[in-house]
Amino acid sequence: MQDIDIITYLKNKKELVDVALGKYFADKNSFFDTMYYSVDSGKRIRPILAIASYESNGGRDIDAIMPVACGLELIHTYSLIHDDLPAMDNDDFRRGKASAHKQYNEAIAILSGDGLFAYAFELFSMGDTSDEKLAVINAVSEVVGPKGVVYGQVLDISENERPQPKMLRRIHLNKTAKFIAVSIQAGAIMARATSEKIAGLYQAGICLGMLFQYTDDILDVVGKKGELGKTPGKDKASGKIAAPGIYGIEGARFRAARYAALAKGKFLRFGSDFNILVVLTDFVLNRTY
Repeated sequence: MQDIDIITYLKNKKELVDVALGKYFADKNSFFDTMYYSVDSGKRIRPILAIASYESNGGRDIDAIMPVACGLELIHTYSLIHDDLPAMDNDDFRRGKASAHKQYNEAIAILSGDGLFAYAFELFSMGDTSDEKLAVINAVSEVVGPKGVVYGQVLDISENERPQPKMLRRIHLNKTAKFIAVSIQAGAIMARATSEKIAGLYQAGICLGMLFQYTDDILDVVGKKGELGKTPGKDKASGKIAAPGIYGIEGARFRAARYAALAKGKFLRFGSDFNILVVLTDFVLNRTY
């Protein structure tokens, strides 16, 4: 496999996404500045996955995929704003600074999330309304609503007296994995990949998304330096289910590695053009932040 400097790759793609996001929020009304407060940071994993998939499938026009990639980031940011609200996870910090409801107030935070969600679909449909864009809108809207992300959050805040593996999987699948998968799917759609390849990449993306949530859960307990910072169990003080609380740290790591192997196997079926997605999978497995 050709060597890929994944750190440089992520840095370069993040810079492209950041520049585009800045343009989409420039010269608008003052509330765009309020929304941009929550957008103006982040690793940009979902837009980068969309771009990587687009380019792996032969896409060459970065201007064609960028509105879709940025729209995915806006939806992700909206979900974070709403997750942080007192009625949800009640987190005071996000992405290294005060959460939106702490920086402004709860009402403005809710409206910021609402605005970002709507603006995302404006970006998706920017320019001509091609069949590819309509397919992206259909795919994204299905997995970020009551069949996916929203449902996953409902499960996540539900009372679970006895956390079970089946419930954990349902939460991870809906809240995280489907959105990761649709980011990859969106890139393939915009590159006009075959329906078979689009479907196969979505399934690979599900495995990558499950891996991503497992590593998140592990890092919540282990911390950045690999030292136990929290007691394995339910996430924070919220009572939410987390993988180490069910499987233990080593059990969670084992399952993360298994999802990584599944994802890489599925990506490799499509040939060397998809090596970047294999390398990205290894990066997610081994990440420390």
